[in-house]
Amino acid sequence: MDIRTGVQLAPYTTLKVGGAAAHLVTVTSEAELQPVQQFATQIAAPVLLLGSGSNVLVSDAGYPGVVIVNEIKGVEYASQHDGTVRVTMGAGELLDDVVADAVSRGYWGLENLSHIPGTVGAAPIQNVGAYGVEVSTLVTSVRAFSISSGEVRTFSNQDCQFEYRDSYFKTPAGRDWVITSVTITLSTNRDPHLQYGDLQQLDAATCTLQSIRDAVIDIRSTKFPDWHTVGTAGSFFKNPIISVEHRDQLLQQFPDLPTFVMPDGRYKISLGWVLDHICSVRGYTDGSVGLYQNQALVLINTGDSAAAIETFAAEIATLVYAKTAITIEPEVRFV
Repeated sequence: MDIRTGVQLAPYTTLKVGGAAAHLVTVTSEAELQPVQQFATQIAAPVLLLGSGSNVLVSDAGYPGVVIVNEIKGVEYASQHDGTVRVTMGAGELLDDVVADAVSRGYWGLENLSHIPGTVGAAPIQNVGAYGVEVSTLVTSVRAFSISSGEVRTFSNQDCQFEYRDSYFKTPAGRDWVITSVTITLSTNRDPHLQYGDLQQLDAATCTLQSIRDAVIDIRSTKFPDWHTVGTAGSFFKNPIISVEHRDQLLQQFPDLPTFVMPDGRYKISLGWVLDHICSVRGYTDGSVGLYQNQALVLINTGDSAAAIETFAAEIATLVYAKTAITIEPEVRFV
């Protein structure tokens, strides 16, 4: 077990900011978590888990505890009698690599989640979703390791307590668990989901898994910067969910506002549209931080200050509230 000290975290996040970790270790198997857990317990240090660092803003002060970089790999497929396929993936696998492989094998379910940065382990934590599909609809179970006790547990879909961009693993109790693998259920039966946004232009009768994936990649490539070269965490804020009354009030002022009904009867609002058409901040920058010119929901960073990002995000949230009375929340976790 190679535990390093004083490691700068900026290279481990896609926003490319963050001070030093007191301790950092990379794990490649579930078994390697046991000695790390014992070490953290001995020194009474908090633990932070990182995958590809695509959904986290680490402060300039760094992290005073143990940072675990999860690189647990492996993908296994198991065909079922009902035409479904169980896929068990190591939490350190890149999500888009798994999507590409599933598409190449002819398995339906993941294609709408193409080209999303991040690892498999982050997907259930965030309940990652795009173009009408959320990973919660695919998850069968999640295997995880407790940092406080060393226990290994398998969480059912229901145990995960999935909600919009949320799950049990984002709660204080849930953060004790390091996800080691995720099992999802895909289908060999044709099942395109084209009801959302730009995918509606595809022909449901003739489209293929690959054509859907290609379309999603094309769409995301125009709306999102390349996270390999630009500091970004994708969509920085959640699309807000508001009451029917609030939605009706906004539609009186802004009749073209895109809204989407949720299972509980409330409405999800397109924050990108709000930022672009109501707040007029698409492409707006302040120093090294700004909103992407092709998609206002995406924050980009060219500097080295987490504080500047936090200040900018607060400025945008204040503006949105002033214009719409909507309180927006970051999708990115502040550490």
